[in-house]
Amino acid sequence: MDHRERSRTCNTRRAFVSVAMASLIAAIATGCSPSPSTPEPTATSPFKAPATVSELSFPVTISHRGGALVYPEESMEGFTASAEDGFLPEMDIQFLSDGTPVLIHDETADRTLKGASGEIRELSRKKWDQATITNPTDGPSAETVTLTELLDELGGEVVLVPEIKPGATTAEVDQILDEFDARDLQNSLIVQSFDFRTASTIAERGFTSLYLFDASLPKESPTQIADAGIDWVGPNRGLPAADIALLADAGLKVAPYGLKTAEDADALPEEVSGWFTDDPWDK
Repeated sequence: MDHRERSRTCNTRRAFVSVAMASLIAAIATGCSPSPSTPEPTATSPFKAPATVSELSFPVTISHRGGALVYPEESMEGFTASAEDGFLPEMDIQFLSDGTPVLIHDETADRTLKGASGEIRELSRKKWDQATITNPTDGPSAETVTLTELLDELGGEVVLVPEIKPGATTAEVDQILDEFDARDLQNSLIVQSFDFRTASTIAERGFTSLYLFDASLPKESPTQIADAGIDWVGPNRGLPAADIALLADAGLKVAPYGLKTAEDADALPEEVSGWFTDDPWDK
């Protein structure tokens, strides 16, 4: 099932719930009650992943790039499969030549896309839509995904973990956060950045913010990070255990990245609140 078919399924489910609610309201208005012999239809989510940050239980498993060792990297198939099995889908935001935000990790198309090459910022929307994402298992390729398509499909349904990639301008950061705001997604996102100023802006705008850095502590102290309103940090998995403890002691949730499989999490210190992995299914 591709992401357009999944959208139709999701819309059908929402419509079913709307009809059920309308029937119940009509029954109350006329003084009638639903027939006990006819059970009320109920909506069940196909996703095991929680819909809001407040529902998270720890440690959390973040499906890096949508499970890039199993599904085409940053594809709707990978994001949806991750959410269905209880993992938080993670994705990266870059911009096309016309300013459209799209989901791809690299600054160029060459590694993961077929039918497109060169800088993402130089690609047209037409070229992006025509390209496909290569499959790591030599299976069928997948359609490329824009941020809007992702939010239409999964926004508010599960907790998403988008990264605003380095190089985004202040206006582009605001553009992304404005779109999240317009959809009332403040409670359903953990928004990441390697840039401390951007991570601080994310927090100031009322979103759960995750500050990324490498295998050494950043110039900002754990207290400074927490005082900026940032809730999470994402160090490289090589960060020493003593430094992870310092971050956790400051009240920060620590989720190292760089894990290939979920089994790698066994080697992480007990202070971590979660981890990023390219294959959350391999345990």
